[in-house]
Amino acid sequence: MIEPRCVTRVLGRAALVWLAWSCFAGVADSDERVYGSWTLKSSRSGDFPPPNAGDQQTCLVVADFDGDSILDFAVGERTRAPAVVWYRWTGTTWERRVIEAGALRPEAGGVAADLDGDGDADLILGQDASGPEMWWWENPRPHFEMPWKRRLIKVDGGRKHHDQTFGDFTGDGRPELLSWNQGAKSLLMLSPPDDPHVETPWPARVIDRWRDGPELEGFPSQPVDVDGDGVSDIVGGGRWLRYRGDDAFDCEIIDDRMRFTQCAAGQLVAGGRPEIVFSPGDTDGEARWYEFDGRGWQGHSLGDVVHGHTCEIADLDRDGNLDILIGEMGSPGAGDQARIMVWLGDGRGGFRKEIVRTGQGIHEGRLADVNGDGRLDILVKPYHHNAPLMEILQNGGYSRAE
Repeated sequence: MIEPRCVTRVLGRAALVWLAWSCFAGVADSDERVYGSWTLKSSRSGDFPPPNAGDQQTCLVVADFDGDSILDFAVGERTRAPAVVWYRWTGTTWERRVIEAGALRPEAGGVAADLDGDGDADLILGQDASGPEMWWWENPRPHFEMPWKRRLIKVDGGRKHHDQTFGDFTGDGRPELLSWNQGAKSLLMLSPPDDPHVETPWPARVIDRWRDGPELEGFPSQPVDVDGDGVSDIVGGGRWLRYRGDDAFDCEIIDDRMRFTQCAAGQLVAGGRPEIVFSPGDTDGEARWYEFDGRGWQGHSLGDVVHGHTCEIADLDRDGNLDILIGEMGSPGAGDQARIMVWLGDGRGGFRKEIVRTGQGIHEGRLADVNGDGRLDILVKPYHHNAPLMEILQNGGYSRAE
């Protein structure tokens, strides 16, 4: 059995008072509340509008849609119109704009990429279990008074497309779109056509499939080169895949218990292969991080989570070492006891765990600097818990550990 290599922060008296307050005080009705190093901005208190009036907010995608070098974010919801909106920083708050004015059924996941080569980020989403479609929206920058035109990527085959990623996974210099297709029990690779404006489905092929057991889902926010050969590899569903040539991929199981998970990847321990984190996203269970020891993947516990549908790796405290963010969905899940947690890494496999907030579910949450101050903020999008709702935990800066 691999023993956990995680240490919980020793809290002083003042910190214990703050922790008890932050865990049980709930969400304030005032414009602003401070959670340790984090300041809450919320559509609930009128800081910016909610995505729409629906209560099934499925997807959250981060990109610089307006080209001002500050990251924006898009949110999709599947019961009401407008189905997809995006938010941009104005210098004082986040302005909401519409991408898809009608009703649509987007699934969790999504990715942004410049599909038509005009220098701006377009948006890709997949349909949920209601149908077999995938779509992309052409960014109209700088003419945001114009609608985002939606085009089809996939029109038939299996339903449900929970998670996408975009990158060059074959090393040929041409990027591909990957999507789990849960209804077909397969992993799809779709090739953008030379002219993506053509109203025809993209060429697609199955590069992996499963026959039974839990569904596979999840990709890191950014593609990662696991084996160091200079080509991005595929990570998700408790495994990773490398391109071996001749349109084929080799699949290596990291932990087959981690199929139904969200994941992240990065250099948590200096040297060697990047480490991988899996968090049970649509169920309860143990979140774990994995390091490669030259023979296989060794797992280390981060503790139990309840529908931990947010999993990210980034340097939150700006000490040069990567950290882990995991958040619980809330509904379904832990409800008002849902937690947002970080593990601050030391670059050697040791972590200091902190509970950033308790009381609000987070689903498909992301780490991104969305106000241009150089610090990574936490984008708190619930799926159903207290929706409609969008929140941002602004990073006020961590103090260096002694």
